Amino acid sequence: MTFVPATPVGLKRRIASRGGPLALALVLAATLSACAPPNPGDVTGSVPDDYRVAHPIAISEGIDTMDIPVGIDMARLPEPFKQTVAGFAQRFIASGSGLMAIVSPVDSANEVAAAAISHEIRDVLIASGVGAREIEFRGYKTGQGESAPVRLAYNRVAARTEPCGPWTDDVNASGKNRNYGNFGCATQQNLAAMVENPLDLLYPRGVMPSDSGRRTTVLEKYRKGAPYTSVNSTSGGSIAQGVGN
Repeated sequence: MTFVPATPVGLKRRIASRGGPLALALVLAATLSACAPPNPGDVTGSVPDDYRVAHPIAISEGIDTMDIPVGIDMARLPEPFKQTVAGFAQRFIASGSGLMAIVSPVDSANEVAAAAISHEIRDVLIASGVGAREIEFRGYKTGQGESAPVRLAYNRVAARTEPCGPWTDDVNASGKNRNYGNFGCATQQNLAAMVENPLDLLYPRGVMPSDSGRRTTVLEKYRKGAPYTSVNSTSGGSIAQGVGN
């Protein structure tokens, strides 16, 4: 509240004697208006409600895994499975990790088949560029009578977020005009999953030097008034011809 000096009594009396009750009322109204609080402004907008704060992306070490289903009578690793394993190997190489674990089930219904398939998986990993010394065989216990997959696993530093949920907010029943609790969580999850270099979320990459030769060519053509842009071969709608016929 802002305080102002009160109007002297003598001044009030002079104003009242000159203008009557109306002038006195105006003076009192002006005095009271000086005590009014300032405009509160946009209270809702001042409340912190950023989804990047509610669902932050953290760069931390975690385990990347891939489960390969193995049937009881599976004699060889199918070709589509080999392609998937090769893609996992490429991600392992790009991560900079130094150990890939092939974890086979123990005491499972498909234990024998899984052991044989795990060696085929090793061959695919080596053919994809993974060093033989970077591969290690391990086992994990399972329930008897159940089939279990062969798991590939390695540690890597990656961008991660906490799981989304639960959906406890009822936006229809809230008058606060604020984002619900899970707002932006899926976007943060997708961003963390897509980013190749986690450091891109923290620091900018170095910029390559400009092509001085190309820059000189463009400037020379610009000075001469010659066209300096590349030819757009798709202009004229040639690609769209015949669409819908």
